[in-house]
Amino acid sequence: MLSTLLNPNYNLKWMIFHSSLGLLCTYSKWFLIIWFYLFILLSINEIISDLYFYGRLDKLIFSFIYLVSFEVMGRMVGTYPYLPWELSKYLTLFVTLFLLLSAKVQKMNLSGFIILLLLIPSVLIDNSGLVELPDLINNLLGPICLGLLILVIGYHKINDIQFEMIIKSIWNTSILILVYTIILTPDYSEISFSLSALSETTGQFGSNQVATILGIGLFFSFYAWMNKLRFSGNHTLDGLFIALFAFQGFLSFSRGGMFIGVVSIFLYYLLFRSSKVFESVTQIRKLRPLLFFGLAIFFIFTSYFIIQNLSSGNLTQRYLGQTAGTLSGDKQRTFDTITTGRYSILKSDINLWNEYFIFGTGAGASKFMRSDGLYGKSPHTEFSRLLAEHGLFGLFIILILLYYLFNIFYFNKSNISRAILIVLFFIALGTSMHSSMRTFVTPIFLVLSTFNIFNYDQTNNY
Repeated sequence: MLSTLLNPNYNLKWMIFHSSLGLLCTYSKWFLIIWFYLFILLSINEIISDLYFYGRLDKLIFSFIYLVSFEVMGRMVGTYPYLPWELSKYLTLFVTLFLLLSAKVQKMNLSGFIILLLLIPSVLIDNSGLVELPDLINNLLGPICLGLLILVIGYHKINDIQFEMIIKSIWNTSILILVYTIILTPDYSEISFSLSALSETTGQFGSNQVATILGIGLFFSFYAWMNKLRFSGNHTLDGLFIALFAFQGFLSFSRGGMFIGVVSIFLYYLLFRSSKVFESVTQIRKLRPLLFFGLAIFFIFTSYFIIQNLSSGNLTQRYLGQTAGTLSGDKQRTFDTITTGRYSILKSDINLWNEYFIFGTGAGASKFMRSDGLYGKSPHTEFSRLLAEHGLFGLFIILILLYYLFNIFYFNKSNISRAILIVLFFIALGTSMHSSMRTFVTPIFLVLSTFNIFNYDQTNNY
């Protein structure tokens, strides 16, 4: 089971399988639940054998990331309690603690341990007097999982083939959401296109989370297309998926995830072209970067203008931050209206940090201490939340994370993989700016961006 999922020769079959699974999930959530646990049962022997007999973490890491990326789909089809709502966080806790207790981690990353230590003061402080256990869990699980992941698998050494298979596994699970939302989208004539996100086109689930995954699927389709990786089993099909993800993503009318996905494409292309080994890689792989990039942008803009036409111009108004109030003149368009209130919450976080500079408000307390009509509003930006709730200790965590970005630039100057590592960090950071750590994306993508990727011929251990 696991070997075939890792084998590029089976890419087409696995793409068809995940597309079919997305279709079946429109009938029953049990198809997803059964596959989730069946995969574990069929792969556990191979994972444990690889870990205990050969001391290798690669198959465990691959399986873990594949499983956590079902999180949003599980929420969409209502698999709770069979798949926990915070699936990625609970799986992260289980896997990282298992590895620590089994003593199979060859070298732990000290910075992950430091992040965990820096989180402790916020557990002991509650300046609101209103924080309960669920608030602590909701606000601390994300950064705790990030610290544990960095501690256990940060800077993990992996070859480029293995790394591409991890990316493909996340892409496959995004296919589930793509197919599911396409099938459940009603006839376009029945959709009431307005200046807000559309639940009708996102499977009647939170459009922000769905669009985040669609944006990631868009970028990974482009990544496969640009490098001829054939995630779908066929290079032309990879290009078609760029168009499909773009179309459904824009149809969601949710901006954050799609903005990150489109910007990631431009960023990757610029970094890829500027690589020191770009010419040699292009010749070896017989790539045509400018053509592939140009066609991808054509697919994206064509999808955009089709939705723009279907919505009678509302899509552009939506991306410009217009609302019914701003168009009628009752409200003034500001940066806050453009960000759907997130800017006000961010400013509130900064004000709270200014007031509680050293220790912060305490984990989960910030939403109870907001003024100006923002009482009870949860943070949407992870970096500002770290400052508001963890104070100076949160700033140190942010500096540690930014140091990882410096390492990517500095230690991968002649590595063609530097481009994808930087983009993964960007996606992790960008997603945390509009969704905090509500999904698996930020912690998983951030730790992936720290991986040491080597050419398959150099490692020769796949």
